[in-house]
Amino acid sequence: MPIHHALWRVGQHPERLTGSQISEKQLEDMIVEQPEILSSDWMLIARQVKTAFGGIVDLLAVAPDGSLVLIEIKRGLTPRDVVAQALDYASWVKGLEIAEISRLYAAFSDGGDLAKASRSGSTPSWKNTSGTSLTRSSSWPPSWTIPRNASPST
Repeated sequence: MPIHHALWRVGQHPERLTGSQISEKQLEDMIVEQPEILSSDWMLIARQVKTAFGGIVDLLAVAPDGSLVLIEIKRGLTPRDVVAQALDYASWVKGLEIAEISRLYAAFSDGGDLAKASRSGSTPSWKNTSGTSLTRSSSWPPSWTIPRNASPST
């Protein structure tokens, strides 16, 4: 079941904005500025990432369970090509190693170190789909710790 979102102009009488009033780029910019538009639990780690398959992922985030979240912005209906694109991107994400995830975050955050993104308080641990250990703090904005000796599980 698809999830539908709408943008509203808030005032004395709220007005739903039509799709023609906002571009994919504008929506992506808004999400980067305020990621909680999609989820207050996700931490954005990359934007406009070239995949090994030649595609470009709009946004990449990390969820509290350590899963990498693909965010692909499309206006209007999503044809079969978009589903195929999402599957290609998902297979690319599944193979990402912790070093590549860290590199993507560094590029996105102007040199930020994902391993140092969070060092506050006690943190629960999860595993992402490639088996790489990630740790998340419970504060907002979400922040993540990657243990120095992290390596994919076998």
